[in-house]
This record gives sequence, structure tokens and C-alpha cells, in this order.
Amino acid sequence: MKTIDISDIAKENHKYAVHLATHHKVLSYKNGIFMLDNIPKQDPFQAVDFWRDISLAAEILLKSCLLKYHIAFFKKRAHGEYGKKVTASNNAWLKATLNTLEIEYIAQINTGTISTAIRSAEEALFGHISFDTQKSKLISEMIYIIIRTRRNRNNHFFFPNQGSIEMSEVEILFLPLLNMLEELYAV
Repeated sequence: MKTIDISDIAKENHKYAVHLATHHKVLSYKNGIFMLDNIPKQDPFQAVDFWRDISLAAEILLKSCLLKYHIAFFKKRAHGEYGKKVTASNNAWLKATLNTLEIEYIAQINTGTISTAIRSAEEALFGHISFDTQKSKLISEMIYIIIRTRRNRNNHFFFPNQGSIEMSEVEILFLPLLNMLEELYAV
């Protein structure tokens, strides 16, 4: 049975977050900065896809930061003893974390929700690294707004009233959030 090495999981998830945030062509990414792109016309389904993907991009970028700074926000999922085994042979911290949690299979890794990730950041990351405290507070506030307004609503059901892209929301909420998370990742 093949073993999956997740030593570079923070980098891989960072790349995936950038992909999710940019693949609708509303945002682009260059030299570590997210910016507005071509902003193509979107039908209602594509608009909801965009909201789901950009919200997920923020979550995954936050989780990438946690992993990069060795904050164990994940837990062991019960009854996950199937599929491929997992290791982190080139990442001593992650290897030790997997061992401590007694995680042997990739299916046993429970990465939790965006709510648990932001709580982990507030408790164990912000204030423990050299990062602007005002930006840390703003990241938390923006994520809580996203949770209440976009994240869950667009992930579990289609509502026609969500089927348009409000550029003011992209510019005021998501673009600054993604850039602050990117800055946090780069510290």
C-alpha cells in the first residue's frame, strides 16, 4: 500500500487557495498580491460557484498559515482506518503531530471548519508571531462576517438571490482578507 507524504501540505494548500481565489477570473494573483482581474460576466450558478470558491480560498489560506507556523488545528477522525497511509517524513513537526494524534491514514485527518481554524489562529497564532495586531483582529472580524453572510449559505444550497457578484463585497471584504492572509503566510 502506498503512503502519502504530506510534508509540504502548507505549501500545497497555499497553491490550492490561490487557484480557488483566481480561477473564476474575478481576481488574479501576482507576486504575492491578489487584485481585481477581468471580471467576466457570470450566470447565477457561476456567481454562486465564485462565492463558494473564494470563501473556501480564505479558509484554506488561513489553514495554510496555521500549518506553516506549526499550529495543530486538526484532529483525528474516528473510523478513518482505510485508504492510503500518511507520513510527513520531511516535516518533523507534522510527523510528530501525526504520531501524537495517532494518525496513520489520510482519511483520519479532520481539518475542521473555518470557525475552528480562526479560533486556533486567535488562540495560538496571532500575537505569537510578528504580525500587526490590528490586521489580526480584522482577519478575525472579516472571517466571522463571511461565515454569517456567504460561507455556509453558498456551500450547501443554491439561493437565486446569491446568484450575482457584488463587486463592492469583493473589494471591501474578500480582496483585503485574502491579501492580509497572504501577508500572514509570508511573514
